[in-house]
Amino acid sequence: MDAAHWFDARDGDRGLAATRRRDGRTVAPPVPEVRMHLLRRSTALVALAATVTVTVTAAMTAAVATSPANAAPDTWTAPDEVGGHALAVALDDGSTALISVGGDDDATIYDRRRAADGTWGPTRAVTTVSRAERCAPVEAATAGGNVAVAVQCATRTGLEDPPTTLAELVWTGDDGWVWKVKRTASLGSVDYSPRGQFAVFATDIEYAGRPHHITSYHTDLGWRDVRRREIGSSGDDIVAAINDAGDVVVLRGAGDEIEPGSWYAGRLRIETYDRATRAWTRRSTQHYPDGGITPLGIDMVGGRFAATVTESRSTGKLRGLEDRVLLLSGRPAAPRTWRAPRWTQQVFTGRAALTSDGVVVAAWQARSAPGTATASLATWTEAQSRPTVRGLEPTATLTYAVESGVGMDLSVTASGRGALAWVARERGADTSSVRATSFRVGADGRIGERVAASWSRPVNATVAVTAGDGGSSATLGRLLSWGYPAPDSAYVLGP
Repeated sequence: MDAAHWFDARDGDRGLAATRRRDGRTVAPPVPEVRMHLLRRSTALVALAATVTVTVTAAMTAAVATSPANAAPDTWTAPDEVGGHALAVALDDGSTALISVGGDDDATIYDRRRAADGTWGPTRAVTTVSRAERCAPVEAATAGGNVAVAVQCATRTGLEDPPTTLAELVWTGDDGWVWKVKRTASLGSVDYSPRGQFAVFATDIEYAGRPHHITSYHTDLGWRDVRRREIGSSGDDIVAAINDAGDVVVLRGAGDEIEPGSWYAGRLRIETYDRATRAWTRRSTQHYPDGGITPLGIDMVGGRFAATVTESRSTGKLRGLEDRVLLLSGRPAAPRTWRAPRWTQQVFTGRAALTSDGVVVAAWQARSAPGTATASLATWTEAQSRPTVRGLEPTATLTYAVESGVGMDLSVTASGRGALAWVARERGADTSSVRATSFRVGADGRIGERVAASWSRPVNATVAVTAGDGGSSATLGRLLSWGYPAPDSAYVLGP
């Protein structure tokens, strides 16, 4: 099934345009030039993120100078190459923010804006992260024209494996850029409330026993940082989402893996935070005595949430890895749960979104056959007892990038505008194909208004997407080898 055919047939098709886990598995660190949802981002990522130091400002200027004046509203642009690590973020007004790093030690964060008419503004320095080097934007969220970006850096210590410094940045039309810097911290998730009122960052502290941080920002209320202690002897992973009232839902997953395929003490906990009362409430706890839980993606609208989770189980076999995807949706105290009917050897990455109509949109990429990974898309309305799941073709032979969890991405706004991209590759091919589709999901879960495109990229291609109500963006990167992201990236813009 090609990218042009995995949507509802009645909606029509415009065809193809131009061509983290804490479980101890051998998985490469996340890639800095793309956004993704692995949870325990390795410090080694930042240490290796800029094996070649690139001052990005001049490279960005050269790349933008050759950009087309403005993409047609129903097509994707061709890739625009950018030197260094960058992340393109589509905004609701049709403009695009290009977040990049450069300067001495790649510790300065830059912002450049492309207006809806295709004209570019100047490159502006946002801030320089002190006592840091080899920085890279790793994830972003946007709503209401506002942007939240997480930038990870290596702390300048002189050590071979330095701890991570995390910069949390928010841009609003009222305040411009504001930021907070956390030492020895790695990103769990970043989210923006549906109408752009609140941004929230979930942070894992890298040293055992130290608490997680849930940090929110509002234009009038400023920053608020609350802490949640780790649970269990080896801690847990955490992701969070926020609504326009500033209330937060948190998913916490845990499980210890003695060796690949041997799990115990798995746990999934759902907690909520009430901004008005500043009170935390434990809503639900599920135990998995012979398994483990890794939360991948989460979203929230009003008092409801949607989440994608990996469940791992013990098999009794040496390296007998087995995973499956769980989808959760509804009220935090009593969510409904769908479990994938088949176990697979490994789930690499997953995303979840929730629209204002209550439709869950989720995507994940998992091993489907020896040496092969398949991406899947699911929609789940409140009226459905189980989601509608679509396998996406073509599939991908396993590469460093796919196994690192950066071979697929999904972004959907509260209004239902979405973008999906995944990496495909035939066995033995010396290139990969990045497939991308923008779309709209209706209240009945049907997907229409889709515009598809594909681009030929290097074998270890990576991808990250952002959807806004005014357009979509995708950032294309690549890995040189395990843990070695290439010091270059490209971006494309779509409907």
